[in-house]
Amino acid sequence: MSTAARNFAAESEAPQGRRGEWISLELPWRQGFWERLQPMTLLRLNPHWNMEPGSGPAWNVEDVLVEARIVADPEISVREGGWTARFPSAGLVLEAESREGGANTALRWEHERSRGDAGLLPAQAQRTVQYWLPSLREYYRLFESDGLKHRFWRLFMDKVMLTMNPTQRRICSFIFKFTLLELLLIVVVLTAYFNFFAK
Repeated sequence: MSTAARNFAAESEAPQGRRGEWISLELPWRQGFWERLQPMTLLRLNPHWNMEPGSGPAWNVEDVLVEARIVADPEISVREGGWTARFPSAGLVLEAESREGGANTALRWEHERSRGDAGLLPAQAQRTVQYWLPSLREYYRLFESDGLKHRFWRLFMDKVMLTMNPTQRRICSFIFKFTLLELLLIVVVLTAYFNFFAK
């Protein structure tokens, strides 16, 4: 499976962490990445969020994983060696921090009292970041180098994967796997034909 597809699939290798616990990403700090990370990109990196425009800079979100409807109103602040995304209406905070003199990056999340009634419960927050943080880490990893492969997958993520809602991503993943299976079957049939019948 491609690097881009893994962004939305893996719960395994990834940092999940308990509330308030810093998780090492084993990736160098890149200040420019955090300065350029747009709120919409951050929201779309959550693989279980269906988003609809709300009022002002807020988005109405259906979290299909925890079956909750929330309001996502990200307030992002960046400082030297640090980044914070606060979602007051959802009661969630994500933070990134430079570690080891910029040789490493750490992530953590917090659950706070939400503003209004459209917030996540602590257990719901735990479940949603279980997939969101790995997705954010994998997207961040695409900025580890500026090689051709990484630039291609960044473009693919930004122009294709991050424009889809969770249902579209599942359909795309199914079609991708089915196509691979078809190609494998064609190779097997052609190999059998040329080895056994074409003589």
